[in-house]
Amino acid sequence: MPRLIHLNGPSRVGKSTLARRYADEHPGTLVLDLDVLTGLVGGWQDDFSAALEVARGHGREVAARHLRAGHDVVLPQLVTVHDRDPDPAFEEAARAAGADYVEVALLVEDGEHLERLHGKRPTTEVESRVQAALVDPGSDLVDRIRGHLADYLAQRPGTVRLDTTGLDEDATYRRLLAALGSA
Repeated sequence: MPRLIHLNGPSRVGKSTLARRYADEHPGTLVLDLDVLTGLVGGWQDDFSAALEVARGHGREVAARHLRAGHDVVLPQLVTVHDRDPDPAFEEAARAAGADYVEVALLVEDGEHLERLHGKRPTTEVESRVQAALVDPGSDLVDRIRGHLADYLAQRPGTVRLDTTGLDEDATYRRLLAALGSA
């Protein structure tokens, strides 16, 4: 049965990297990166939130189509700061397509998370915009993301939690595969 694998977690924890690796090793899998879709929506620079909502809508449709065709979808997406309740839309899209929904929260200790944030080298204009907001010394965005994610996960007992603290990409990927095997 196809699965929609939602990799959730704070920014720069490795969601997209792991999603791409999973897809590379599982032919037919679609990496549905909503940040990439957001950057394709005209005006995203002026209203990122509105563009993200458009990307989410298109993303749900693309995910459902791909799942109905019998292929996995990996969604590397943080539940956003403005979401106060779990957004069941992608989970519902998976179920409606006859697929399983598996959510994995990639977590990291605060100090290491800050190191990862500052060590990230953006490769797209969207990543650059997000990176600037995250490392802005006058912003509390990272703290808000952490707090919101903790609140969100408290409402999601079925979410698999995967601590990535101290792990390199290979070790994290092995743990992800193990978690997916048992999910």
